[in-house]
Amino acid sequence: MTDWSLMNIAQIYDYRFPITDWPIMQFQMRMFEIAQSFGFRVESWQEDGLGEAHGMFLRLPSERVILFREMQHLIKHDCVKGPTVWIDVGVVAEIGVEPLVAEVLTAINLPPEAVDWVNAPEGNEAAVDFVKRVSLLHGQKE
Repeated sequence: MTDWSLMNIAQIYDYRFPITDWPIMQFQMRMFEIAQSFGFRVESWQEDGLGEAHGMFLRLPSERVILFREMQHLIKHDCVKGPTVWIDVGVVAEIGVEPLVAEVLTAINLPPEAVDWVNAPEGNEAAVDFVKRVSLLHGQKE
């Protein structure tokens, strides 16, 4: 078993998830606090119909890529406290949410108490179902 805690994370740019992004967790602290501790740059953009967003892509030591995305209207209206972490749905379907949450926390050296929300176990089943449906659709198009 690889000890991911001995390896570094890296910020990357211009990444697209192979299937689509899937939420796995949400933090209680603002993204700028997390980014600052690593010297990462937080990018800003407009999400159609949702307003201003801030985010950053990170490559974990395992080579998996995650997106930290923070929607400003959700922060402003006290709906959330910090960024949601997204990863490709295929990874969630393959290994589940809990190991991914542990990997993220280890990589950024934060305790479980820093997490405000974790996708429920039913999220794993939904991810598997989503990947199966996408595979069926791709099979019909070929």
